[in-house]
Amino acid sequence: MNNGAKRYTSENIDVMFHSERCIHAAKCVKGLPKVFDVKKKPWVNASEEEADKIAKIIEQCPSGALEYIKKDSKKQEVPKEMTAVEIDSNGIIYLKGNLAIKKGEEMIQCTRASLCGCGYSKNKPFCDNSHLLDS
Repeated sequence: MNNGAKRYTSENIDVMFHSERCIHAAKCVKGLPKVFDVKKKPWVNASEEEADKIAKIIEQCPSGALEYIKKDSKKQEVPKEMTAVEIDSNGIIYLKGNLAIKKGEEMIQCTRASLCGCGYSKNKPFCDNSHLLDS
């Protein structure tokens, strides 16, 4: 789960951020601005809210750039039994489920991902919003 992610630690929850997977959907920033504030360093302060609320917002991250480990070992993120695939109008392929995504020689285990559907990403198979430059 950690695979080179930046870890932000609090007493009740650790938040991992995979910057290379972020597509800036901003669900975290809009959902809990006291926890996720891009104007501050560090931009994640996991002590600002209850672990359950942070986990709920992280689970809305469509790219899987944010992950968490709750320290009470209750209600960890559980992947959907069936993998769900959704393609948006920009060609981003959103996946939810128990995923194993191969990137080069690395196998990435995750529950959410945003994959490139336009072919322009420099971070394939993940989307890096390069489709926005083509508009």
